[in-house]
Amino acid sequence: MADAGRADSMNFEFDFGGESREALMAEVRENVIGLARELSQQRTMRSIGEPRRSMDLVDPAQRLLEELNQQRAFFSRQLDFLKLEEAHFAEQNLPVPDLFKRLSERFNFYWLHLPVGYYARPNMPFVRVECAVEFNPNATDAQRPVSALILPNKKFLSLLQAQAEATVRLGSNFEFEAQTGEMRLPSVGGSAALSTGAGISSSLSVGPFSYRLVRAQIEHSGEKTHKVFWRISGADFFRERVPQFAVVLQVPRSVNQLQVAAALQAYAEFNFAAAGLGEIIGYLGQRLANFLRAGAPVRDTQLYDLSAQL
Repeated sequence: MADAGRADSMNFEFDFGGESREALMAEVRENVIGLARELSQQRTMRSIGEPRRSMDLVDPAQRLLEELNQQRAFFSRQLDFLKLEEAHFAEQNLPVPDLFKRLSERFNFYWLHLPVGYYARPNMPFVRVECAVEFNPNATDAQRPVSALILPNKKFLSLLQAQAEATVRLGSNFEFEAQTGEMRLPSVGGSAALSTGAGISSSLSVGPFSYRLVRAQIEHSGEKTHKVFWRISGADFFRERVPQFAVVLQVPRSVNQLQVAAALQAYAEFNFAAAGLGEIIGYLGQRLANFLRAGAPVRDTQLYDLSAQL
């Protein structure tokens, strides 16, 4: 995507530099296995007393790299995309916001939810995810939608200091409002992506008036822009929830084409030293070492064309 990793000066923590993860992992494997074999042989030659297998580092290195290759994070191939109408507020027994009425003379508004799924090995949990989206990346500014509202939003962090989770809904002032207590499910909308090990489930319905926000560390770029960038961290959070990303999109009425470019990076937590491979990191070049120290991030990119749904 065009400038996918940048939104209001926020960047992906690890820069692939145009390389694919597959290519990096192949290079990591070649170097790590080669170093493991060489170090194992050196150990054997220096060994005094009971002989040790000359390949004592190779097997754990191979197992670790095989598990890293199984890590996945991915967008759904279809987005939840719904035009917001005045009738949606009536269904929720809410007055139609004056701001929504005024802006609707020049703009259409859409609920855009990007379902995310992931697969992480039990001993390599994801601890951080970054997501960037850009709207009509190749159009002029006049033809580019902006994010009117975004979720998750760090403005709710103070509330979540005292609550494990809250329901966020679109309120009568055309702003997201947080509610604690029992979650009310809306009558319209799509489905959230929850972790089921290797895929995306639709066990939790969400829509333009309801969204479950769970305690986590949240950073994001500003609203009212052509791009949005989020960073969500928290190991405990990832054990139970997959971070969900949603936007209320403000689209000029003159616009009849809509493309959404999206990029996702998820970072795992694993320990080379715990596998007896800590010394290998020191022999790798900086580029490959940085990749492993960053958690060997997994990446997915998608370009969605929603023009037919406008």
